[in-house]
Amino acid sequence: MAEWLQADLICLLRLVLSCICGIAIGFERKNRSKEAGIRTHCIVACASALMMIISKYGFYDLIIQSLEGVDIRLDPSRMAQGIVTGVGFLGAGMIYIQRGSIRGLTTASGIWATSGIGMAIGSGMYFIGIAATLVILLLQIFLHGKHRFMTQHKARTLKIYG
Repeated sequence: MAEWLQADLICLLRLVLSCICGIAIGFERKNRSKEAGIRTHCIVACASALMMIISKYGFYDLIIQSLEGVDIRLDPSRMAQGIVTGVGFLGAGMIYIQRGSIRGLTTASGIWATSGIGMAIGSGMYFIGIAATLVILLLQIFLHGKHRFMTQHKARTLKIYG
């Protein structure tokens, strides 16, 4: 198999794997009728993986030119920083106040975490990306307020008129 084809297939695997992880988290969010569901999480994970792949491998032609005596320094972390900033802005749009309580924080943080999973898988860190997916899913499921050990205490207001 040609070397370039093998490299492209590995990148495709990274994209598909990040989509699967995003779908898993999105499915849990969809089941709770949250703002961002399967498609949103899948797209964020896939796009983050794509941006990391581009960041890591998209500039090999510049490295070849550096062999001719030109000193070129590449910094793939700059792409990751841009992803984190952009997805943070996306998540901020999901947070709103309804009747005095803040809504959407978990969804926003889930989108941000899904982006990190996409970046991990896009950069070839399969184990940590899948492990993070499992950890986030477990946290979402077991730390949800409907479980007995996570009961929510509601404050009552007593108004006295004189």
